[in-house]
Amino acid sequence: AAGEKSATLILLEHLAEVDDRRLHASLGYSSLWEYACKALGFSESQASERVNSMRLTVRVPEVKKSLQEGQLSLTVVSKLATHVRREKLHSTETLELLKSVSGKPTREVERILAADCTEPARTDRVKVITAETTRITVDVDSEFMELMNRVKELKGNPALSAQDVFKTALKEFVKRREVKPVFETVTAPPTANEFDALTGRDRASRDSPSLRAQKVFLPQVRKNSRYIPVAIKHRIRRRSGDRCEYLDLLTQRRCESRSGLQFDHIVPYAKGGPTREDNLRHFCGIHNRLSAVHHFGKEKLDRFRAVGGKA
Repeated sequence: AAGEKSATLILLEHLAEVDDRRLHASLGYSSLWEYACKALGFSESQASERVNSMRLTVRVPEVKKSLQEGQLSLTVVSKLATHVRREKLHSTETLELLKSVSGKPTREVERILAADCTEPARTDRVKVITAETTRITVDVDSEFMELMNRVKELKGNPALSAQDVFKTALKEFVKRREVKPVFETVTAPPTANEFDALTGRDRASRDSPSLRAQKVFLPQVRKNSRYIPVAIKHRIRRRSGDRCEYLDLLTQRRCESRSGLQFDHIVPYAKGGPTREDNLRHFCGIHNRLSAVHHFGKEKLDRFRAVGGKA
């Protein structure tokens, strides 16, 4: 048992180092939790426990000491970490709460944390019932119920099941956000000379005051900016398949993240990189930040985040 506790502490230190140096991102994982699941082989709940606990021990070193001395279990530390994050507690408040839960069994800790909550926790519960069926239990507010009833009204079926309501809403959202094949045919706007040929106007007439008065605008060559034309965004999304394009060159593992994708400059805009399709890629947030660290250094990015910026 002592050996297991010691090994757990070593693992938390390992995770802290991986997180600090973003090594999981270098290996193609979009989060530390995914790394713990897929690279280290933990279950989803085990990975959450360890990642949550590690982050709290880094933020409040006294938690690590209590863990070493056996005053706290990993499960209790994880629950405490979730509570601290949800309640946005400062270090001093966390230390006070730490004293009250030290040495207590898990059930008693849960009661202490529940009493300290400003808002009841809402935990979504997902349980696989059969190969084709999953049960989802979720607490919802009055606005959610109003929206669900409105969907039933718009569908003209008051008896519509909750599953059908959710499917309707989700399908509509996906339909709006999915990349459509039509964007394959998008072409660049005509150049000034091509415009002249198409309209039959020569340069003199094109530049004449009368034409300018008619507000006929021609494509202009703009200075490089961060603005990415919609057509280019759609082509990049089709190229990426709406999935992060980061690839670990050593293992050839491509990041699997499809959430929070951003358009990242291969040569950074701050270093003169152009906003062109061949200099843009689709990255998730963690790999966008990893790219920034590579180009500008971890120290600079950490300072930037410390003052409330986005790395």
